[in-house]
Amino acid sequence: MPFTYEICGALSVLDSFRHNHAQQFAQSIADPADIYFATDAVTHSFMIRIRGVLSDDEAESVEDALGQFSQKWARTGAIFRRVRYGEPSFVPVGLARHVELLEELADEHVQLEAFLQRQARILEQFRPSAG
Repeated sequence: MPFTYEICGALSVLDSFRHNHAQQFAQSIADPADIYFATDAVTHSFMIRIRGVLSDDEAESVEDALGQFSQKWARTGAIFRRVRYGEPSFVPVGLARHVELLEELADEHVQLEAFLQRQARILEQFRPSAG
């Protein structure tokens, strides 16, 4: 099935989380997305994949709902994989403080990548010129 949007990941959930909570969440998002989810009562985990041909507004609505759901049930923060129009990215979800820290870490990673690229360009200038 072709899709323009997909988000998937796993959350460590609270001990009081039950499979029916996952079912209710999936049903609240069902159209126009296809949803696969699984829960594990032993490890207290919840895994979900949401995909479909979604407009930008629909995708934003899915992410907002996932954010609210994870605020209520997540034990920690998590990184979900997102693909929009073929472009992969990552979305932090879960406890608000954990999400803030994950976003801060992502920002630091971007800055580190830029620094390493500048460093490589400078070091490249030390190479003897051919000829």
